[in-house]
Amino acid sequence: MNLRVPLSAGLLLGGITLTPMAAQAGWSEFSSAISEVDACNQAQYLMPEKAVVQEFRYRISNSANGNSFHCKVRWSDAAGAKADGRPILFPSRIPQPIFAAGWL
Repeated sequence: MNLRVPLSAGLLLGGITLTPMAAQAGWSEFSSAISEVDACNQAQYLMPEKAVVQEFRYRISNSANGNSFHCKVRWSDAAGAKADGRPILFPSRIPQPIFAAGWL
């Protein structure tokens, strides 16, 4: 009886540690004094190895010491995760004028 509880607990914990990791999603952040591109590149280095970028968010702070660029990168390592394909400097869709859309 006394052996059954530690044995079942050990089997349960061993099974949990041997199961494959579930897909994760998260944010990586970095601040740089160089540029927003540098901050976003450095934030991408903090992502897990096979993660895919889902979104960029950045802001610029001005102070007496100079500019500070802060970037947050949202990532996912799910099997079906697809990159958004947007460049870092254009984190949201750019409105296209009617003339450039083929109406002219």
